[in-house]
Amino acid sequence: MSQLAIGILKLGLGCPTARVQNPPLRERVLGGDLDLIRRCQQGDTLAFRHLVERYEGRIYTLACSIIGDRELARDAAQEAFIRAYRALHKFQAKSSFYTWLYRIATNVSLNMAQKENRRRDNISIDALQEKQEISTDRFFRTDQPENDIERIDLRNNIQTVLNALSPDHRAVVVLKDLEDMSQEEIAKTLNCSIGTVKSRLSRARAQLRDLLRPLYDEWREKEPK
Repeated sequence: MSQLAIGILKLGLGCPTARVQNPPLRERVLGGDLDLIRRCQQGDTLAFRHLVERYEGRIYTLACSIIGDRELARDAAQEAFIRAYRALHKFQAKSSFYTWLYRIATNVSLNMAQKENRRRDNISIDALQEKQEISTDRFFRTDQPENDIERIDLRNNIQTVLNALSPDHRAVVVLKDLEDMSQEEIAKTLNCSIGTVKSRLSRARAQLRDLLRPLYDEWREKEPK
């Protein structure tokens, strides 16, 4: 069942077309990025604008996945770029610029998600289903979404389930199962031990299984025999 949950998450979260076009997370430092960074370090603010335009979509998608709120995700993405700009003199190209920026954005998003989580009442999946915020049909259909409306609907359903996880657990699921990061990379990004990553990931997947199992059973009962 945990694999079903992960499969659902990979299918619908974020912008599928954008992910197909993006280079892999472990990309090498691009010459274009390095040139822009050198210009930024010499005081060329326009060069940094080009970096923002290159990566703002990916950073926003990451923030939205972790925070679960579009408006707050925009704020988090903006804050991540501001912090990156202020710290750009420290960038030494030991990793790609995107990986460095990604770590900043992840931690900004996680901090914002934790603050938001303290304000938000815990809502059960049953309550969300009663409010028609989750559609079991959209979740478990085996065919791909046929149009943008169906893709958005599926993505919103998935984000609703992700929001039921704690921010710490949500972050490791996003980084491991959606961004394909290794446990070592996640540990470095979140500044925690690999053991902590393994523990959070195990608990998050178990919680996803428990959240989705009743919905899956209900959907199976409604399906034609």
